[in-house]
Amino acid sequence: MVSELAERLGSTLNEASARSILALKLEGPTPERRDELASKANEGLLTAEEFAEYETYAQLRGLLAALQSKARFYLKLSGPA
Repeated sequence: MVSELAERLGSTLNEASARSILALKLEGPTPERRDELASKANEGLLTAEEFAEYETYAQLRGLLAALQSKARFYLKLSGPA
């Protein structure tokens, strides 16, 4: 689902949108909170709320990474600006 969405959005890029996507930073749990959630996930101890937080962040991070990859590729193909 994430890759399909990234593919669809990636096909609509222009130079401005590609640069905007590359500038995006994902706000999310602190590194300490991510480590805590990862540790609890590995031990099977996440609550439903923690699982939702962890899963949402992971999915958004994956989507952003895919979109940024497409943006870098678009800018590389379009040549120097």
